[in-house]
Amino acid sequence: MSLTLLLILVNVLVSYSAFRDADLFDRLSHRPWDVAHQRQFDRWMTSGFVHADWLHLAVNMFVLWQFGSAVEDAFVQSAGPVTGKVRYITVYLLTLTASNIPCYLKQHSNPGYTSVGASGAVSGILFAYVLFYPLNVLYLYGIIPLYGIVAAVAYLAYSSWASGKTSDNINHDAHFYGALAGILLTLLFFPSVALHFVSVIREGLGL
Repeated sequence: MSLTLLLILVNVLVSYSAFRDADLFDRLSHRPWDVAHQRQFDRWMTSGFVHADWLHLAVNMFVLWQFGSAVEDAFVQSAGPVTGKVRYITVYLLTLTASNIPCYLKQHSNPGYTSVGASGAVSGILFAYVLFYPLNVLYLYGIIPLYGIVAAVAYLAYSSWASGKTSDNINHDAHFYGALAGILLTLLFFPSVALHFVSVIREGLGL
């Protein structure tokens, strides 16, 4: 089984369990107040395996399935079957954790704030995909064709807007910081992908 499918399976099982158990949902979700006052730093990671509802879970897992498999394969091709997979899961988990830290810094004095979702990690994987395949065409809603880099930037623009408009337990800020962490970690593991990215963009622009 690929790591991408394993991550999807774990997300589904944990989210389903949390849907049925309010206490479990509460313990796994990201509550910055509890992190600050009870030192429950594990919430930065566990909250990424819990979702607000079935739609939230389905969207995140669809994006992870669509792009995670390609990124996992790219890592394996670049670093070998063992190192590539280790780097892939490392990017996923570290991005998930890092994407929650800015939220913690902003909300640690707010005892009522809670957020959940794998969005930060999924954003990191999406932007790792863009580094490897910036001009691959993606289809928004399965219909509208967009270059990967355009779709990714539009995704972040929406997340930025949504972070100030919604109160749905979804950490929209994590999309931006997850994307940034995904880019930095991928470049750390594969520095040559930066030149590849620039080369593909220049070729696409006819430069």
